[in-house]
Amino acid sequence: MRKQNDNISAVKNINNMADKTQNDHTGVAISIGASDRARTTIDVPIKAKKLKNQRRKKALNTIALANILLLGAVFTGGFIYITMLPHETIADDENRLLAKFPKFNAKAYANGDFTEGVANYFDDTVHNRSDIKQFIAEALMPIKGLKYGGDCAELYGNGIEKKETPPVTTTTTRTNCVSTVVTTVTLTTTVPSVEEEPADGELTNNILIVNKRGINLYGGAWGAEQEYASYINAYKEALPNVNVYSMVLPTASSFYIPDKYKDLAQSEKEDFDRINEALVNIIPVDAYYALNTHKDEAIYSRTDHHWQPLGAYYAAEQFAYAAGVPFKKLSEYEKVTLPGYVGTLYMYTQSATLLNNPEDFVYYKPKEPVTVTQYDTCFGSPVFAELLLDPSSMPNSGYYMVFGSDERIVQVNTECKNGRTLVIFKDSYGNALLPMLTGSFENIYLCDIRYFDLNAVEFIKNVQATDLLFTMCSFSAAGGNRYSIYNNLIK
Repeated sequence: MRKQNDNISAVKNINNMADKTQNDHTGVAISIGASDRARTTIDVPIKAKKLKNQRRKKALNTIALANILLLGAVFTGGFIYITMLPHETIADDENRLLAKFPKFNAKAYANGDFTEGVANYFDDTVHNRSDIKQFIAEALMPIKGLKYGGDCAELYGNGIEKKETPPVTTTTTRTNCVSTVVTTVTLTTTVPSVEEEPADGELTNNILIVNKRGINLYGGAWGAEQEYASYINAYKEALPNVNVYSMVLPTASSFYIPDKYKDLAQSEKEDFDRINEALVNIIPVDAYYALNTHKDEAIYSRTDHHWQPLGAYYAAEQFAYAAGVPFKKLSEYEKVTLPGYVGTLYMYTQSATLLNNPEDFVYYKPKEPVTVTQYDTCFGSPVFAELLLDPSSMPNSGYYMVFGSDERIVQVNTECKNGRTLVIFKDSYGNALLPMLTGSFENIYLCDIRYFDLNAVEFIKNVQATDLLFTMCSFSAAGGNRYSIYNNLIK
């Protein structure tokens, strides 16, 4: 019996141990299941966030690819438009030929002139150039032409950040009545941040309209005036027996900017003074003084970047005085008035102020007969021509074209028999000077330095010139047009 009880106890113990073991395993299972549920609960937002990031990354990649394809299409289309379509050759609205593709040579490539010329060519001759300019004028320039100041002035462009004028040190020594001028320019400041001017060097994108007048804001020479002077000096060295004159012409920027806006432009007069100080054996002609004396008269157009012929008359008078030649009074000319003139400054700004305030374009015709022969820029293909063109078929925006285009050489034979032959190298400002000098020289050759395809020194010798005048506005002398003076010296 006792043995049977022991066996029963053993069985119970074994059963109790089995139950305990089962309970322990159940607890572990329960514990493990709870852990899995917790991990699953944590993994769900992690996976969702990961999927969201992946979708976002994929979307960004798609947008980036679309942008790359779009920009690629724009650049490809622009490249095809600029390079493949026909290039413009002449700008009737600016009275000039457009840039030509530069000739390659090792020197030009090495100093960057060739690549700069290529860039200028494609920029200046783009297909449908006038339409693009009109779009810029109508859609973009008015955005910039915001009211400026408190008197309804309009500023198109960024204006000019006024900077300290670069100091100039000049030393003059005199030996045997010959002056030698050594000029040192120290540029201690940075060039103001202005927009690039057009290729002809006479216009800038910075235009102030105030008192019903448009004014190109002069950005300063910043050392370029020294280059200009050195180029003129080189001509005198090559032509010791020729009287050489430099008459850099001021623009409206010198005379019509109200005092409170003076900081928008640099001083043309200061640059002129530095040019004159650097000239060697050159006769400087102070057109600034002559024009400043008459600034209350209509010597500059209000709606165009050129001067009026009356301004050209006063500058020509100053030059004739410096050259020691006779000069006709204004009363000896026939005065012609063309009303309703609205010129290039309106075209560039589309300003209602200029459009609603047209002006008279007044020019003067010599009464004495002259013989005019016109040549191409290689001094070939001579044809007889008129000194002044008939304006009856011209639009009111093109009245300055009465003086003719730039891409030609003009010879004028006059009744002034003084044995003096004058060669004029000029920009478009110089066109208005020609009629004013027909009573001062026996022969005159008018040449635009930008469109002259000969060695200038040889040409001057061949026509037996006694006098050589360099005359161009400040934007040309301080801008890219000054290089044409040097380039035509070495052709």
